[in-house]
Amino acid sequence: MAAQSLREQFDNLLGTLNPGSIFGLDIGSHSIKVCEISGSPGKVKVERFGVFTLSEAAIVEDEIQKPSEIIEGISFAIKQSNIKSKVACIGLYGPNTMTKRLNTPDGTKEEIEDHVLWEAEQYITFGADDSKIDFFILGENEVGGKDTLVAAAKNDLIENFLELVKGAKLKAKVVDLNVIALSNLFEEVAKDNIDEFSSGTLLLDFGAQTTKVVIYKRGGPIFTKEIPIGGGLITEEIQRQMGVSYEEAEDLKTTPDENGNFPEEIFNIINSQLDQQIAEIKKNINFYVTQGSAEKVHYCFVTGGSSLLPGLVDKLAAVTGVPVERLDVFSSISVDERKVGRNLDQLAAISTVAIGLALRKFN
Repeated sequence: MAAQSLREQFDNLLGTLNPGSIFGLDIGSHSIKVCEISGSPGKVKVERFGVFTLSEAAIVEDEIQKPSEIIEGISFAIKQSNIKSKVACIGLYGPNTMTKRLNTPDGTKEEIEDHVLWEAEQYITFGADDSKIDFFILGENEVGGKDTLVAAAKNDLIENFLELVKGAKLKAKVVDLNVIALSNLFEEVAKDNIDEFSSGTLLLDFGAQTTKVVIYKRGGPIFTKEIPIGGGLITEEIQRQMGVSYEEAEDLKTTPDENGNFPEEIFNIINSQLDQQIAEIKKNINFYVTQGSAEKVHYCFVTGGSSLLPGLVDKLAAVTGVPVERLDVFSSISVDERKVGRNLDQLAAISTVAIGLALRKFN
């Protein structure tokens, strides 16, 4: 008997709930974001958004270090945003998750599932037997099979995040991966030009501990990776060089003067660290941005809180050789700025995964 899909297992575990009540819950290493949307695909509106900033090392990679603080943070963000729903779509990330795009033979869904489970054993480094595996058929491919996106997460990781949700007196109706949520959000934002972007687009989500990399091509992600570099390393370097606390270093990193300028010492630290991080990113995506192959990318969009750091966009454009822009989330998704209570540029940068998770209410 074939193993149940991830979605089927959670449906059985939690029972039938109204999918329309789902909100997005992004439990990140730096902060917790919650988002509730309304409308329909193509006419999405952010109704409510909340955020809670975690203390240093509350989550390291995907290891929960301070569960009580995280549970408190989820409850705080829910209250702040005035979200009434108790049903969440949560996102997973880190070394105990993976995605793989496979060419699967044509056949019934059960036959494709059997093929996916057999293939998955070769690709899941943290062990297929200890993981939940799901897949989504993107469509037909040019060789007569199916383009199939496979996602997996280790059981222990899923259970740890579900404990946090349960501790906040919520239920997780859907479990997703953050890189897939990012891809889904991109499709919604770029829907009017998605055929053009399907020729090859690089998405980079600059977070606190990691940078998420998604290569979007032919109707979905063909490559995803999390690189263990992020804004937190810059904070640590400011701490070390300036002799200040973590909180003070974060403030120095994110708060320019009224003209948008940073003190010279802080700017030099940010600039030097970005050079190192972008060099590392280039090494990881070198094939896609430098080779004259069918997989070459033509566009690049950046998001995430650390994408707002000065000079990042220009530095990326210089090393990738393709146009680089910040992902303008609210060019296609509407929002009442007064209700969310924050600057839209900042909101666009920090909300992408949470909105992508919230989009799962439509399917």
